[in-house]
Amino acid sequence: MPLQEFARKGAHVPDHVSEASMRSVVYERFGEPSDVLEVRDTPDLQPPGPGEVLIRVNARPAHPGDLAGVRGRYAGGQQLAEAATPGFEGMGTIEALGPGLAAKADLAVGARVAFFPAPGAWADQVVVPAQFVVPVPNAVPDGVASQLLVKPITAAMLLRAAEESGLRARGGVLLHTAAGSGVGRLLTALAMSRGYSSVSVVRSAAGAAALRQEFDVPVVSTEEGDWVARVRAAVGERPVQVICDPIGGAMSGLLTDLLVDGGSLLAYGGLAEGESMALDAMTLTSRGLTVRGVTIGRWLAETPAAVREQDIAKAMQLALERPELFGIAAQYDLAEVKDAVRYMERPGKAGTVLLTSSRA
Repeated sequence: MPLQEFARKGAHVPDHVSEASMRSVVYERFGEPSDVLEVRDTPDLQPPGPGEVLIRVNARPAHPGDLAGVRGRYAGGQQLAEAATPGFEGMGTIEALGPGLAAKADLAVGARVAFFPAPGAWADQVVVPAQFVVPVPNAVPDGVASQLLVKPITAAMLLRAAEESGLRARGGVLLHTAAGSGVGRLLTALAMSRGYSSVSVVRSAAGAAALRQEFDVPVVSTEEGDWVARVRAAVGERPVQVICDPIGGAMSGLLTDLLVDGGSLLAYGGLAEGESMALDAMTLTSRGLTVRGVTIGRWLAETPAAVREQDIAKAMQLALERPELFGIAAQYDLAEVKDAVRYMERPGKAGTVLLTSSRA
C-alpha cells in the first residue's frame, strides 16, 4: 500500500490493548503540526499477531512526509474519523514475536532492529509485520539505524529511475536540488560510486560551502541571484540528462529549461507547499521532456523482491561505511514533539530531527 494510503487512513490505536500505558503522539484534526500534535498516555499494544513483531521504539526520524500527512495533504479533502499517530520509520528493540515466527539470533526478543513501513511510529511501541523489520548490527548507532531505510532507499530509487530515464556515466550530468538534504547527500554518494557526473543545488551559501567540503562536485546556491547561470557554467557543454527535484513549484519551470531535449525531471516531493508546478505544456511536448514522480510509497508495491533486498543491503552498507551521511540535526524526546517539528522546518537546518524515547 502506498504511504499516501496509510497517511489518509491514519494510524489508529487498536481496539484490543493491555492495561499498561505508553506514550503516543496524536492528532485529532489536520493542521499545523506544532498546533495539532500532542502527547498522550495510551494503552500498551496487545501481543503481536501471526507474523508480527512488537517493537519498543528508541528513535524515529521526522520526515517532511510525516508533517504533510498531519497537514492533511494526502487526505483528499476528508477529515479524520478518529485520532491518528504519525510516523512510518524508526528503530528499537524487539519485545515480542508473534505466532509462527521462530526466534533467530538476529530476530529475537531484545534484538535491535530498524523498521519501515509501520504506521504510528511516533509512539513508544509499534507492531510491525516481520517482513518490514531489518536486524541492525551493534556497529550501527541508534541515530543512524533509525534512518536506515527511507532515505537510502529513496536515493536508490531516484538513481534507478535516472538510469531508466537515460542517465549515462560518460558525457551527461545528473542535476539535483535540495542536495544538502539526507536524500540529496546519499544520492550524491551513490551517483559518484557509479561514475556519474552531478551538479548539486542547495538553498543557502553556507549549505553550499558545507557540501563542497564533503563532496568533490560543483555546488550552486539559489541565494545567488544568478544561480541558473552558475548552474549552466558548472555544467558547461555537457547535457543535463536528468534532474531530481523534491521542491516543485516555480522551481520546476526553471529546471526544465536546463534539461537537454529528451531529458527527464524526476519529482520526489513538494517542499514548495501550496505552489503548483510551473511547467509549460508546449515546452514539454516540443522538446520531448518527461516528468516522472518517484516515491518510496510505491517501493513495496512495484519493486521486485530481489531489488528490494539489494536496496536494503546497500542501505546497510552505507550505514556501516558512511555513517556521516546520516546526519542528525537535533534530538528531542517524544514529549517535546512540538519543539521538534518547529526545529525541523528551521531554515538552514542540516541533518535529520529525531524523536527519541528516554522514558522506559
